[in-house]
Amino acid sequence: MKVIQISDELYNRLKNCIVDPFDDTPESVVGRLIDIVDKSKSRCSSWDAAEDTGQQNRPTTPSKPRTVQAGHDEIAL
Repeated sequence: MKVIQISDELYNRLKNCIVDPFDDTPESVVGRLIDIVDKSKSRCSSWDAAEDTGQQNRPTTPSKPRTVQAGHDEIAL
């Protein structure tokens, strides 16, 4: 087992993540946070892969500039 040292401020933040004070330990809270990060990464991995291979959904033709008439002037958007 490894031992890590954290600041009092971080430890207090860690205590705020405790759901069940009788069952949760610092280790279980850290493990839960790592699980959340892993799930977040897996959801974004398909986007990352699309960026790496250039398979993003991009329009094939440039869009035409839009104009809005404001009073007597036209404003290009």
